[in-house]
Amino acid sequence: MRKKKIFSKSFEIFYIFFSTALLALGGGYAMVPVFQKRLSKYINEDEFLKILSVAQSVPGPIAINIAIMLGEAILGVWGSIIAVIAVIIPPVGAIILLGSLVNLYSNNIYLKSFFKGIYGAVLGLILGVLYSLIKRQKWNFFKVIILLLSIFLAIFYKNFLIILFVFIVWWCYHDRKNC
Repeated sequence: MRKKKIFSKSFEIFYIFFSTALLALGGGYAMVPVFQKRLSKYINEDEFLKILSVAQSVPGPIAINIAIMLGEAILGVWGSIIAVIAVIIPPVGAIILLGSLVNLYSNNIYLKSFFKGIYGAVLGLILGVLYSLIKRQKWNFFKVIILLLSIFLAIFYKNFLIILFVFIVWWCYHDRKNC
């Protein structure tokens, strides 16, 4: 009975990640709110936002990072493998099959309008995720200073971001309750 339940859960995880990657236009950040809603029975919102924070700070595509971490949180190592495979299949297929078609019709006014509409929708989804992250944050004076300093350094001193990233990771590691 236990093997049947694990297989059923594995198939459901595969289906959720595959269908989300297939239908969520706009890349990994457009998938985030969909994952949050569809996986709510397996993982609560606070844990999801913690996983999202870590997934954003790890190098690599956000869709792969979040698939690894959510899959592992739900079903262990096999959940990570299943989620990553499910997230990779749709974009690779789309690139192979649709890439050549888009190139043929790149001057079509309807196709250009379609992509402009997608751009606006994806921007709205990303801003929605940003809003929920900011809303749940426990703000204090030190975090506001770090945020303003980060924005300033990101605009004027792009090479300094690596040092800033290392500092923030160090700070969060040593002061976990305020991070």
